[in-house]
Amino acid sequence: MKRVISIVICSIAALLTQCVPLGQQVTVTPSPALPAEFCYLDTVAPTVRVDLKYSGYDNFVGRPIAGYEGQRAILRKDTAQAIRRAADILAKEGLGLLVWDAYRPSGAMRDFRRWSRTADESMKARFYPNITKQGIYDGKYIGSISEHSWGIAVDITLVDLRTGQELDMGGHHDLLDVSSATVSPLITAKQQANRLKLRDAMAAAGMRNYSKEWWHYFLAEKGTLFSYNFTVRDDLLTTP
Repeated sequence: MKRVISIVICSIAALLTQCVPLGQQVTVTPSPALPAEFCYLDTVAPTVRVDLKYSGYDNFVGRPIAGYEGQRAILRKDTAQAIRRAADILAKEGLGLLVWDAYRPSGAMRDFRRWSRTADESMKARFYPNITKQGIYDGKYIGSISEHSWGIAVDITLVDLRTGQELDMGGHHDLLDVSSATVSPLITAKQQANRLKLRDAMAAAGMRNYSKEWWHYFLAEKGTLFSYNFTVRDDLLTTP
């Protein structure tokens, strides 16, 4: 009978942790919590697609960036609401949004700086073909701090809701080049129109564009700002 009871107890406990011999303590580490003012974007704007570039290898460093361990976009709640408003505006034209970056831990900025001091230039041809690594900073594509670390910025583009395909914006995410300016003479009229369509919808939703990067937007009404450094994970506890 005691053995049967022990098996039942272990079976129930296995839902939470592994069953271990009697007397051996088990430490269950709970998931850390998001700051109360943050949320997962998919809980507010479920139609918005996400592909966090810094969680993978398709970025100017060529590897996952420090602090990125998940695939869900995180934003301050007021910024997430603005993205939802933009998605609603664009949906009337059969268009949607794809987010490449949202909240970014401040430690990621330090990771960028460490990378900039290395000899690695494996991603130069794709991401910064016409400038040096120092030129990335001199050209103000990256700084020591970021609106992303405040939770109020996104890197974003347009998609066709019917096909799921990205619209032609005349360049890809983090192409650190003069051609990536939101208004550029180096792209076609159609590509320019797509950039402006994104800008107009985001502006109507309360987001402002960084003119050197057509994909970068931040909340116009910034509010009180703090720089955060919690890890991007998919299982952070949330508050209502």
